[in-house]
Amino acid sequence: MPSDVSYFFGGPLAINVFIVGGAANLMVFRAMGYPVEKVFGIQSDEIPSPRALLGFAAGLSAFLGTLYYLFKLHTISVIAKNHELVLVIYCLVVGALLVLPFNVLHLKFRKFLGRTLRRCLFPFAWIGGNQIYIPPTETPFVEVYIADGLTSMSKIFGDMAVATLMLWYSIHGVHDDMYQTKMKHHLVPYLAAASPIRAIQCLISYHRATVVNDKFLHVLNTFKYGTGLCVILVGALPVLFGPSPEQLLDTDTLFLLCACCNSLYSLFWDVVMDWGLGQPPNAHDVSEDEEDHRSPPLWNASKMNTHAYLRHTLLYRPKHVYYVAMAADAMLRVLWVTSNWHWVDVVGADFKMVAQVAEVCRRCMWNLLRVEWQCVKLGLRKPKRLQKSKSSDDKLVALEAATAEKSDAHVVMPPKK
Repeated sequence: MPSDVSYFFGGPLAINVFIVGGAANLMVFRAMGYPVEKVFGIQSDEIPSPRALLGFAAGLSAFLGTLYYLFKLHTISVIAKNHELVLVIYCLVVGALLVLPFNVLHLKFRKFLGRTLRRCLFPFAWIGGNQIYIPPTETPFVEVYIADGLTSMSKIFGDMAVATLMLWYSIHGVHDDMYQTKMKHHLVPYLAAASPIRAIQCLISYHRATVVNDKFLHVLNTFKYGTGLCVILVGALPVLFGPSPEQLLDTDTLFLLCACCNSLYSLFWDVVMDWGLGQPPNAHDVSEDEEDHRSPPLWNASKMNTHAYLRHTLLYRPKHVYYVAMAADAMLRVLWVTSNWHWVDVVGADFKMVAQVAEVCRRCMWNLLRVEWQCVKLGLRKPKRLQKSKSSDDKLVALEAATAEKSDAHVVMPPKK
């Protein structure tokens, strides 16, 4: 039987890690001087502090620890009998805290987050009765940012679906094989992925884009999220239908094909499109003073790159962090794909919990480079090194001017004859 700990504590643990990662992201954004208000279209008083996010994560961790204590010691009989209540109670508490109407837990940010989530889940508009219209513009960056975060929580949503179905079975007194195997043979948990949310956003952006090249890129991005959903569904085929050994071999082959396609495609998209990296090295040396700090994308590069296979403008130092990020992204994407294979239960059900936490950690790392690339593309920030050098040059010019004025004042004119 699958591990109860991995099913009912892995998701909450990943959520807590995600909140801590969000606090770390905010710290880095502030340290780097990124204009968060302009990037996300948020008011300054709506931005939470990293300390508040860490405090919220600490409170949720303490609450989760209490649930684990009750779960292990069987202190409450109803939880001891129905383990799915652990995840259900956790989700209800988190949901209640997010929609709390009182001016606590940064009410303005919670309202902003609620509006953004609502537009992510239902991006259409009702106009004139029963007619549905798509938004008049491309999907804003903040909605893309939030929806991408939701895709990393697909397994968490799957666990929530499992807990909800098990609770429904418990209410009706049904404890059959489906219940005992944690809804392993049920289709609904596999359909709880958030990839369709991003795919719909890409299609909306495709419809509203005015540049042909942008339309083409939105189509390619939609295909990427489609491959992710294929990995989940193809990986579930042996569990859902129980094929014969011959059919199982064909299913494994199909899964490996989908896994390779999704991993390579997603890695390429992360590095080149979302991070703006992978630009070819410069054929000749260019001095740093000649750098253009509005780094062009790879497919429209008007100037070659001085940093080998990175990009023209790098805001993080040292530049080796980019190579480490690309390698970590590749490994963690392979880990996520592996967690969807049907034989993962043979390795151990707790591997699923490790994959959940690893995926949210990858997303937090992805956020740092994605926001950096957004700032570089829009010219919202220049490297601190250039700002310091510019200010130093200004001080030097001012000093030279003052020295010249002082020397002119001490010049003694010869007397007229």
